[in-house]
Amino acid sequence: MASAKPLPKLDLDKNAWIVGLGLYLRDLDTVVVADLHLGYEEALSERGIYVPPVQLSVIKRLLRLILDETKASRVIILGDVKHEFGSALRQEWREVLNLFNWLKERDVRVEVVRGNHDNFLIPILKRLEVPLHDPILVEGRYAMVHGHKPLPPEAYAENVEYILMGHEHPAVLFRDELGVKMKFKCFLDGRYEGRRVIVVPALSPLMPGTEVNLTEPSELLSPLLKEVNLDAYRVYVVDVEAGVYDFGPLGTLKSVLMPLWQGPNHRFSPQAFSHSRS
Repeated sequence: MASAKPLPKLDLDKNAWIVGLGLYLRDLDTVVVADLHLGYEEALSERGIYVPPVQLSVIKRLLRLILDETKASRVIILGDVKHEFGSALRQEWREVLNLFNWLKERDVRVEVVRGNHDNFLIPILKRLEVPLHDPILVEGRYAMVHGHKPLPPEAYAENVEYILMGHEHPAVLFRDELGVKMKFKCFLDGRYEGRRVIVVPALSPLMPGTEVNLTEPSELLSPLLKEVNLDAYRVYVVDVEAGVYDFGPLGTLKSVLMPLWQGPNHRFSPQAFSHSRS
């Protein structure tokens, strides 16, 4: 059997690399991902919407490729490991146990930063002896949060240079000249209070994301992102089959894309933006 195609990657700096939908921190030998939302299919079925249980296998495949590429010894999940707010569904229990035991078999340590969907997750993590950080994990120069609350005081420590977060599920929505819409997950990279902020997209294949190029600041999910000039944040669009694309500042991207939403006679070419993959 042919080996799996490697994931696209792009170096943000010497220590932070985008690898597929994960962020590899070279100086911590750690992969950071966010928003798995395991159990979402069962939550949908309880509302009469039936979706095949595909998330776990897709997430394990993506993590396997990320870990094969980086050889990381640890995975940190920036919240929303599970989906349901009010309980732990049977599928959630089963899939969280499956995923974390699979990582343990690979000799990969796992830690979790608590997200707003992670109610009732604590018993599962205790059983697996997986550390839970609530509401923040600060390690070296990095402060890691889920992103659903204002930053705690620890994020403003003098040694903190990076704020890593999930929650927003950032994505960009394109429309071509024929009116066909395409949504792609993306990383956001900007500044807040003198610190670099990197927003990680959802690892869940069923969470398409917030369309940051069309969403008003007041409608964003994260309190932090409502405070910043998001148009100044750089957009790195990820297609795990095609590559990682640097689309420049969000404000510039909006100015290029807006004509496509206003009329059919404008064309958009992704070749105008830089692209990197391995």
